[in-house]
Amino acid sequence: MNRVAKRYTKALFELAQEYKILDKVEKDMELIGKLIDESQDFRDFLSNPLITETSKQEILRELLANRIQKVTFQFLELLAEKRRIAILPAVVQQFREMLLEYQRILEGELISAVPLEKKQFESIKKHLEEMLGQTVMLQTKIQPEIIGGFVVRIQDLVIDNSIRLQLNKLREKLSAR
Repeated sequence: MNRVAKRYTKALFELAQEYKILDKVEKDMELIGKLIDESQDFRDFLSNPLITETSKQEILRELLANRIQKVTFQFLELLAEKRRIAILPAVVQQFREMLLEYQRILEGELISAVPLEKKQFESIKKHLEEMLGQTVMLQTKIQPEIIGGFVVRIQDLVIDNSIRLQLNKLREKLSAR
């Protein structure tokens, strides 16, 4: 992650904590992230070096001033003033990561060949939370090629309990003889 973005994000995060508006700034970052994701024009605007800092501040004021916290808006103005507004997408991502770490939440994905029943999903999630000592948020993904079982990916941790892996291991044992 961009070191500059990380420094700016840390400053915003600490300011939001100090003013006890972390949840409100989180909503602001979600709004800005959605704007970045959904609007190519907005992404182009952020990265366009031909638009002056003053013009960027005016456009940001029109777009966001009445929709986000004063602290968040002042932060955006600072980024524009310092010619750093192009790092805003990285700041949004970094803020989310800092917030999850602060809340002791790990994100990951649970891959299965077929959709899991709610009871199965909850059992796997509970086991992971006990094993890792943190809250786990899992996105589910269906990949029929794993044949059966499941694969969990959380940061650097991979738990492969798939039939495909077991078949591959069996194949290796049989071919080694």
